Amino acid sequence: MPNPCARHLRFALLCAAAAAWLQVPASAQAPPRPSVYQTTLEEPNQLTPEITTEELLSILATNSEPVFDVRFAKEYAIAHIPGTINVYEKEVERIGELYPDRLTPMILYCNGPSCGKSKRTSEQLVALGYTKVRRYQLGMPVWRALSQTVQTDMPGFDYIARGDGTAVFVDARTPPEYAAATVPGAVNVQKGEATAANDDGRLPLTDKGTRVVVFGNTAQQARVVAAEIAKKAYRNSSYFGGTFADLLLAGFINHPPVAIGRNATVAAGPACTATFGPAVVDGGSFDQDSGDVLTLSLDPAGPFALGPNTVSLIATDRYGASSASASIVTVADQSAPVIGDLAVDKPVLWPPNHRMELVTIDYTLADNCGPVTTELTISSNDSDLHDSNDRRRPDWEIIDAHHVRLAVELEGHHDRIYWITVVATDGAGNHSASTVVVRVPSRPR
Repeated sequence: MPNPCARHLRFALLCAAAAAWLQVPASAQAPPRPSVYQTTLEEPNQLTPEITTEELLSILATNSEPVFDVRFAKEYAIAHIPGTINVYEKEVERIGELYPDRLTPMILYCNGPSCGKSKRTSEQLVALGYTKVRRYQLGMPVWRALSQTVQTDMPGFDYIARGDGTAVFVDARTPPEYAAATVPGAVNVQKGEATAANDDGRLPLTDKGTRVVVFGNTAQQARVVAAEIAKKAYRNSSYFGGTFADLLLAGFINHPPVAIGRNATVAAGPACTATFGPAVVDGGSFDQDSGDVLTLSLDPAGPFALGPNTVSLIATDRYGASSASASIVTVADQSAPVIGDLAVDKPVLWPPNHRMELVTIDYTLADNCGPVTTELTISSNDSDLHDSNDRRRPDWEIIDAHHVRLAVELEGHHDRIYWITVVATDGAGNHSASTVVVRVPSRPR
């Protein structure tokens, strides 16, 4: 097929030009493409021009001209571009009061590309004679999408904390300050920790649209952390423009309760263990926040074994903030053994035969902690038995814990009575006693 470039001079010139163009470096073939920070919507038929994000950043950094947020006051309070002024679109006359000079350059913005407030307000200002009105029509959504942080004011903080209820609050102060008092439910993220907080669960990694509000001792401290969080793609993050002291004064700060434990001794129960409530070790726990309600609990909850036990008294307030205090609870065996079914096999000894008679004592023993030792003691109403030579004769003999030998003797004309007492003692020294009677009657019965 013939080469068309060789047949016609015009084609030859075109081919030569194309060959020359192909030799030009790619970077020189077309003007550089603008970055996302250097673009605008470029909507047709607008009375006022747009500015780019890059230009707005420069204007705010130098404070070279006023930037007006023409949204509702509540929207502005919840989140706005730092350094901007809120004038609602239907209050445009306020701009005239603030800047009567019609040559004053100014910027307007609202809720992004589809928001009509900045367009309508700019048209009103042009009608009033202002000649240097421009718009950041990309507005809040694009500003935030480009990882730029925004500011929350006190009314907005109030709405988010008490009306919204979905936000994650971030305390940018030091861990000791955070532990001492913070906004209920807040997490602690300091400067330089945004990446770690994004990964370890302090920030809602799986829902980047969650509202995140950062506060600190100063607005600047909060802003630094908020800027880092915004760059982790949290497009709905902001920082509180006031101080921690402002939040404290406004009643947003919760202090952890103070748990005060005390040592105690409690009695062992039937299983030689003890179970008890927090009141046993509560030494006056309190919460300094007015109207807060404390819930006390124990860790571990028990039951507790005999002897000393370490237990933590935990005080928790209605927001889940808590503190703990350690106590020593001594479980003591304070229950005496129980002697039951006490009986003798020979409650009456007859006839008097001048001999020692074996008597068996039956009984049962029960103790919560065991073991139990027993002993027998004997007394009588006449302990002065004598033989024919007036010598003292034994009138009883203890064989073991269940057997005794008793003298079947009489002195005078009254019944001889033996009181046999069983004494039971447990390992803690608690003891009990029970007595049974054996008689040697003065006459047959």
